[in-house]
Amino acid sequence: MVELARELKNEKIVHLGRIARITGLSENYLAQLAISLKNDGLLIGVAGKKGGYMLSRAAEEIKISEIIKALTGPVSLTDCVNNPEICLNSSSCEARMIWVILSGRMLEFLDEYSLAELVNKERAAQIRSEFDYIPLLNPDKVMAGGGGTMVPDCPAVAKKTKNKINRESD
Repeated sequence: MVELARELKNEKIVHLGRIARITGLSENYLAQLAISLKNDGLLIGVAGKKGGYMLSRAAEEIKISEIIKALTGPVSLTDCVNNPEICLNSSSCEARMIWVILSGRMLEFLDEYSLAELVNKERAAQIRSEFDYIPLLNPDKVMAGGGGTMVPDCPAVAKKTKNKINRESD
């Protein structure tokens, strides 16, 4: 959605192939995402040779919560938050109270931000600096060894290891 919104600044309609080239995601995968986004009223599909997609309304009006809901379903940490009937202990579960409150706060947070704010690099930088105290927010710092923990399967770890091996063999 971010790349689509960026591309729509210059074009009226954007083909998924273009987004695939920008993001490195397959066009088939993007088509599946587009169906969900279209079904939830966030995208408009235009058929034909010069077809593609456009936003259904201004990026300023599309909340991040709407995008996540369209792609993954209702925002919640556990299934019992939105469906208490699936758990026999939902009426007496002490932990469920925390999951419900935290899920509600996540949704409130996601409702605070629009797609336009992510597309605007200056605004995105402001948001990032506002939450700079969160250790894993800045992956470049993490990968450079400036904080956080890298997962062994992370491509950055493999790249660092490969570069180290190459330097040692030189």
